[in-house]
Amino acid sequence: MNRLTADLGDPARDAKRDVYLVTMSRVLPGALDQTDLVDVEAMSREGVGRALLSALNGNGGGVVKKMAVFKALGRDPARAGETHADGSSHFHAAVSLFQNRRWFPVERAVREHAKMATRWSCSHSQWWSALRYCAAPTLKKPVVDGSAWPWSHDGSPIDFFEEPQRPFQAGAWKRRREEVEKSAAAGGAPPKKFSKLDLTAVILDQELKTKAAVLECIQSRGTEAMQRFVHNHQRQLGEHIAAAAEWGNARKAADLERKSDWDMVCAAADDACGNDDDECSYKVAAEAFFEVNQGSISRAELACALRASIVNGPSKTTRTPLIVGPTNTGKSTLLMPFDKLFGQSNVLHKPALGSKFALRNITKGNMRFIFWDDYRPVEYAQKTVEVATFLSLFSGHPFEVQVSQSFNDGNPDAQWNRGAAMTAKEAGLWEPKGAVSAEDVRHMQSRVQVFPARVLPKTTMRDACPCPGCMRRWIREAAAQADIDELVRLAPAALRSSPAALPLADGAGAPSGAATAAQAAAAINVNGLDELAVKAALPPEAARALRVELVELGAVGVGGLAEDDWRGLRAWGALRHFEQRRLLKSLEM
Repeated sequence: MNRLTADLGDPARDAKRDVYLVTMSRVLPGALDQTDLVDVEAMSREGVGRALLSALNGNGGGVVKKMAVFKALGRDPARAGETHADGSSHFHAAVSLFQNRRWFPVERAVREHAKMATRWSCSHSQWWSALRYCAAPTLKKPVVDGSAWPWSHDGSPIDFFEEPQRPFQAGAWKRRREEVEKSAAAGGAPPKKFSKLDLTAVILDQELKTKAAVLECIQSRGTEAMQRFVHNHQRQLGEHIAAAAEWGNARKAADLERKSDWDMVCAAADDACGNDDDECSYKVAAEAFFEVNQGSISRAELACALRASIVNGPSKTTRTPLIVGPTNTGKSTLLMPFDKLFGQSNVLHKPALGSKFALRNITKGNMRFIFWDDYRPVEYAQKTVEVATFLSLFSGHPFEVQVSQSFNDGNPDAQWNRGAAMTAKEAGLWEPKGAVSAEDVRHMQSRVQVFPARVLPKTTMRDACPCPGCMRRWIREAAAQADIDELVRLAPAALRSSPAALPLADGAGAPSGAATAAQAAAAINVNGLDELAVKAALPPEAARALRVELVELGAVGVGGLAEDDWRGLRAWGALRHFEQRRLLKSLEM
């Protein structure tokens, strides 16, 4: 037990962690007779786990993310199931929490209610580490419990091989290599051959961006093995640096891939502006743009067009927004933050005029948005993006992408189902010429929704710094206000005209659109919708939007609605990704 205590460490009573390694040790026979402690030898893995869950979650629940309970097995395979000389055993539990908690109150609760003595280790800061201690065999502990009891808040399984694996961390990998080198210098076992992964760890840990920086680092501070490897691969250093950057950014990139494009807009719309809030040059420029062009451009209409394009992709009914106007009106400045929102390498920009392979980058799997600034469809249709390709691209239809046949056998197929936006000068934009006829022009015009900006703002638009946070905020807020206005329009006439049904806005003498829509929606009954909204944890405004639209369609209850019916609602597109998932899951219950 002393050895076990030394391995687990001596946690401070006030320490807070979201990962713990818990030990439920046996109680010596003499202590059993003198205390009310239970003999864990007679308990099951599940019984131990349930006791811990009860103590951690308390009455509220929602604290434990996942847990695994193991029975400590002997070091001798012939005595599996035993640790102590007398044949008794104890338990370990790896626990992951949603939030940091102090271990001492939980230990006391387990002692009082489950009558178990527990030991809580603070030496494991990550889930994989605590799980690895229990699930991974070592030279000192060759036998591990193969019948552990797993538990997770959402019922997902726990992989006892993959989850205990040590994740790559550049600094830790570099330090382990250094320790091996030191050990070898002291007469220990020789280290493995210096590899590309070792170099990747050095590049990421030292934040080396160029070949010169890598060469300087290796020449000045590298071991002989490092210098020999880099010298032999000097011509490939550029590729190694690019590969290291991709390797280091993999987790973030994978996380972004799991999010929809509209989720990315909504997720950061509530974030603080990277500039000084009201002093943000982009925010000032955007306000000036909409103020001077309010006669020709509706902020809400443009926001809804951008949202529809991002959520649904282009089609014959979802036309691509095209802001047109003279120079210095701010049309490019307004949409430039899309580069920062999705990442410049993930945005397909305007192809070079006359390029034979103008759309080859669209076949890359990382593209999330099309932003063609100063794009002239008729001029580009002469040699670059032909009319037929333009129509298919902005209709969401499949088309072939011309690529170099020196490296390919045939042209790959492509289909664009993500967001897009364009800007262009207005003068002479749709004049037929060359191979483009008037009929071609009419077809191309049907694929875009034109927003004319004809007035130059007083503020200097070209000096505005692209701010994705402020751009996302005006898009989401303006689109949401448009939805509210639509709800007011669709609300029953009796509710719109009844003064009693329309509460006054705070501090105002007349009802606001939001208050009108809320009151109208609250007076409409759709059987089962309130219960469904509670189960799915939907925001009140989302539930009201669903209610009004369902009444408009003639629904009296949610029981007869299929998944396609929900997805076809306008209010569905306004729900966030996980709100949609919770709603569908609640329908299955």
